[in-house]
Amino acid sequence: MRILFSGTPAYGHLLPLLPLERAAREAGHTTAFLTHESLGDSVAPAPVVPAGASLEETLGEFHRRTGANAAEDMSPATAGEFFGGTRVDLGADEALAAAREFGPDLVIAETADFLGPLAASHLGVPWASHGVGIALEAPLAEAMRAAAATRAAARGIEPAPPFATVDPWPDCLQRAGWEAPADRIAVRPEAHEPGTGTTWEAPAFPGREHFPRVLVTLGTIVDDSRALTEIVTSLAALDVNVVAVLPPSAADDTLPVSGPGVHVTGFVPMRLLLQGVDAVVCSGGAGTVLSVLGAGLPLVIWPLGLDKPLNAERCAALGAAEVIGGAGEAGKAVIRVLDEPSYRAAARSAAADIGAMTPAADVLRLLAARLG
Repeated sequence: MRILFSGTPAYGHLLPLLPLERAAREAGHTTAFLTHESLGDSVAPAPVVPAGASLEETLGEFHRRTGANAAEDMSPATAGEFFGGTRVDLGADEALAAAREFGPDLVIAETADFLGPLAASHLGVPWASHGVGIALEAPLAEAMRAAAATRAAARGIEPAPPFATVDPWPDCLQRAGWEAPADRIAVRPEAHEPGTGTTWEAPAFPGREHFPRVLVTLGTIVDDSRALTEIVTSLAALDVNVVAVLPPSAADDTLPVSGPGVHVTGFVPMRLLLQGVDAVVCSGGAGTVLSVLGAGLPLVIWPLGLDKPLNAERCAALGAAEVIGGAGEAGKAVIRVLDEPSYRAAARSAAADIGAMTPAADVLRLLAARLG
């Protein structure tokens, strides 16, 4: 089969698709990503079929049109018009042409992407939805679909529904009262793997090897060196070793805080970063949360907008995380999650649940079976 994966040009939207893409490629299928070319290195070795504007360009155009900041506002009106409206406006024609040239037999699109489904509907090929985090609440999902349907109708296209929903969010982190949709296939989430040629050597902390190691990351979108510095400062005086990760957009690999127990690095695949770690301080992004819990590690979460407060609440309800209200609270919270065994026990329980989810290769076979 020729399988076209489609997603918003942002790490958190594309990385969750990589396990399924890798499984498809290893099974002999031809794969590609329909997204902005700036994410080419992130999805390699799969090629990019370029379509649409970059995330920064789309955010800028949306702000010009509405005055709102879609990077901070997750209201149905804002998210609907950003994902289903502005992004489609800036990329629909290019996406339709690119998809027609690729000639997919199947399209797999992440939840907030509507260029892939638009192309699939136009070409008359089946498509599956792939989650990137906790399921969207109904008003939010409907606002996005409605905006995208308006754009599709303007091009004479009737949006087709997905034939399956691939979901990497484990049952133990779902909202209270959540019910799985009938077409759901739960796929095991995986920490981002290093690509070919990727090397990173975990830092040594001479004379401090016996101290716990704490990973600090605010994810791939949040670029706030002041907040990161404040978190690291709150940890630097403790008997822990700190690995602080800067976002891909950072100008260099430095922070204005140092010490024998502090190491600062640029973007590194999460699977490498988690090696030897005892706890993680983060902003609660879905990919980070799933990777950390998949490794059976406790968290300290300072939720910074969008879906992060809900992710943090679900992790805390599970007993695997402390939620803080400011960067300066990180140090005391880390001591609590390291000293209290219940946090690690809850994280390991979540890891067992995640490990029991369906591997990507099996999910691919299930999708093929549904297609007949």
